[in-house]
Amino acid sequence: MSRYEVNNPNTGRTEESFESLSADAIPAVIDRAHHAFLGWKDSDMEERSEVLHTLGELISEEKERLARIIGREMGKPLKDGIAELDALVKHAHWFADNAPSLLEPTVVEASDGVTTYVTHDPLGVLLGIMPWNFPYNQMARFVLPQLMVGNAIIMKQASICPVSSAEFAALLLRAGLPEGVYTNAYVDSADVEHVLADFRVKGFSLTGSEAAGRSVAAIAGKYGKRCVLELGGNDPMVILDTDDVVAMARKAVQIRTFNAGQVCTSPKRIIVASEIYDDFVEAATDAVSQIKVGAFDEEGVDVGPLSSIQARDEVVERIQMAVKDGATLRWGGRKIDRPGAFMEPALLTGVGVDQDLSCNELFGPAVVIYRAEDEEDALRIANATEYGLQSSVWSTDVEKAESFARKVQAGMTFVNAHRESGPEYAFGGINRSGYGREQGQWGLALFTNEHTFRIHDHIL
Repeated sequence: MSRYEVNNPNTGRTEESFESLSADAIPAVIDRAHHAFLGWKDSDMEERSEVLHTLGELISEEKERLARIIGREMGKPLKDGIAELDALVKHAHWFADNAPSLLEPTVVEASDGVTTYVTHDPLGVLLGIMPWNFPYNQMARFVLPQLMVGNAIIMKQASICPVSSAEFAALLLRAGLPEGVYTNAYVDSADVEHVLADFRVKGFSLTGSEAAGRSVAAIAGKYGKRCVLELGGNDPMVILDTDDVVAMARKAVQIRTFNAGQVCTSPKRIIVASEIYDDFVEAATDAVSQIKVGAFDEEGVDVGPLSSIQARDEVVERIQMAVKDGATLRWGGRKIDRPGAFMEPALLTGVGVDQDLSCNELFGPAVVIYRAEDEEDALRIANATEYGLQSSVWSTDVEKAESFARKVQAGMTFVNAHRESGPEYAFGGINRSGYGREQGQWGLALFTNEHTFRIHDHIL
């Protein structure tokens, strides 16, 4: 059984518990969502946009209160929680403003001259299965475009974030969304198949572990349901050159350790040109040593606790195994002796490309740096992964960096930036990182019926 609890990682104490929805109650939830969908699909775009704009305004007014909830649930520092909510507001307004034009029927210039167009119609009820690392924004990235399309949503949020998921649902109601169009449901993981087996549930979006993705994708295949999967990454950050090694090292450390390293797009493999490698490692080690670790609401905290004590212990154990396998631990990587899920940020070098930390995602504040002898070697290391989510290339020569970027195997590659996400452009990966795209016109098209119409002038 999934346990929906607030296990505060800042203290190690369980503060709230919620009962999971019984399997017998699931049909009634789907009934309610489907009935709401039948009305929502016929609402006009102006009404849908108004709901999203109002949602954005409500969140702007209450973002500190909302940020404190996720700080308590999964340990995100208060300033970072507020930044997450600012991103949600941006998404809400962007989809409210842009979805109406992007969802206009597409007119096709048919070769035979027959009037032809394609409408982008809603499918029905969708299931969201979302993670805990960005509790509000992960839900919003899936939900907001689908509400603009006219779909209804049943949301299974991560079991450690039951309060923020309920708050998000309440905010949508306050914003004017009709009851039943969005449902926060504490669904047991074992009962996901009961939801997807219902014909009225047309598909799902899952962001989470590979194991969860494969399990639910198998269910989707069994019942012929549409889906999108975002399953994490082992993203390369390739630094070809820089005119300020110290600043570049500090930037890389800050990006990697943000949210305690618990980010799918975090640069888990930092690949540095041989010419600047030694100076870079020295500066990065100094930057890691200066990181302030503390509770989410402590003044000046850089990195909070990991999401749970179990998660912290797994990260520490994998770092220790990497050292046993020959890696050099230059800083940190140990548990901090205080209540909660705290650990020292780590910096490692000498990790082989075929070892665990190179081959599998590490969800924690561990900076792993690789030496590249030349550009060809840097590309070899960058592409030595079965993942393919986000990647980045850094250089003072933008043309060189862009040329290199085109050779990296990933769903997203940025030049002189990393860990970016916006409502305008496609977000998603390839290979073990999953398939399908969120955001922008791609996110809007995910769960639509691309309905083709051909209008002939004459019967015969």
